[in-house]
Amino acid sequence: MSKKRIILLILLSVVIVAMLTAAYMRWQLKQGRSTPPPAGIALLAEGIAHDAALPNGFVVWSSNRSGNHDIWKMTLPDRVITPLTTNPHTEYFPRISPDGRQIVFARSQKPWVSQRNQELWDVILLDLETGKEKLLAKNANTPTWSIDGKKVYFQRNVFSMAEIDVRSGKERILFNSGTGDVKKRAGLQTPAYHPDKNKIAVTLRYTQHMTAIVDMDGKLKEISDGCQLTWSKDGEFLYYVDYGGKMKNAFYLYDPGTGKSKKWLDLPGDYSHEYFPRLSNDEKYLVFAASKGGHEHDSADYEIFLWQVGTANTTATRLTFHTGNDNWPDVYLYDES
Repeated sequence: MSKKRIILLILLSVVIVAMLTAAYMRWQLKQGRSTPPPAGIALLAEGIAHDAALPNGFVVWSSNRSGNHDIWKMTLPDRVITPLTTNPHTEYFPRISPDGRQIVFARSQKPWVSQRNQELWDVILLDLETGKEKLLAKNANTPTWSIDGKKVYFQRNVFSMAEIDVRSGKERILFNSGTGDVKKRAGLQTPAYHPDKNKIAVTLRYTQHMTAIVDMDGKLKEISDGCQLTWSKDGEFLYYVDYGGKMKNAFYLYDPGTGKSKKWLDLPGDYSHEYFPRLSNDEKYLVFAASKGGHEHDSADYEIFLWQVGTANTTATRLTFHTGNDNWPDVYLYDES
C-alpha cells in the first residue's frame, strides 16, 4: 500500500471518529442527565410568612425537593406549600385549567427521565379538589389548556402537535414537522396553539433553531433564536426567553402586528438568569423561575418568583428558598371583584 493511501486512510479514520463522537455528544445532550439531580436543602422556613402584598391565589410548579420531581402547590398570600403528587416518576410542566379546578402535567414513562429527552412522557389530568388523577394522553408532553378549558394541546412524539377533548378523549393531530417551511425532524418544543389565530407559537430545534409563529400550512415567521414562546390570551402579543439579560437570559414581548420585540423583564439581583415565564389567568402577574446563572432545566438551582406586570423589576417577590431544582411554574389568581 502506498504512503499516500495510508495517509488518506488515517485522515478518513480521524474524520469518521470525529463524526461519531459528535453524534454521540448530540445524543447525550438530547437525553440529558442519566441520573436524577440531588434534592437540595431548604434555605429558609418556607411557607410560614403571610405576605399581604401578594395576591390571593396559588402557584403550582415542579420540584425535586422530595427526592424526585413532583408537582407542588403554594397558596397565596400565606405561602403554604404542599405536594400535589408523590409519584416515583419524573413530573413537570404543570398547567392550571381556566377555572382553576384542575391541572395537567407531564409524567415520565420510567422513574427518571431528563426534560431534555422529550419522548418518554404521558399527560396526566389532576383534579385539585379530590386529588384524583387520570391518564389523559399517552406519548404526550408539555400540555396546555384551550381558553375554554374543553381541550388540551400537547406535543406528541417530539415532531407533532395534537389536541384532545378532555371530556370525550377524542384526539386530533394539529400539525406535523415537515409541513411547509418547517423542516422534517424539526422538534416542536413547547408548542402553543391559539385557535382564534389558528397559529402555533413554537420553539423549533434539531433540524431548525428558532422561535416562530407557524400557520397550519407550515408558513412560518421567525421571532428570535430564543425559546418558550407563549401567546397572550387574545393573541395580540407573545412573550419568550432570549439572551441579552444581566446573566444571559431575559424575558421579551413580541408584537405580531409590528413584528417588533422589546425587553420585558430582567431581574437586577443575583438571581437574574430567568426562565419558564407564565402569565396568570388574569394576565396581571408573571410567575417564573430564575437562577444565579445555572442553566440546566431540571438540575440548576432555580427559585420561583412572582412579578406584578408593569411594576419595576425590583418588585418581583421570591417565593421559594431551596437549593433543589424548582421549575415550570404556573399561577392562578382568584377574581375578587
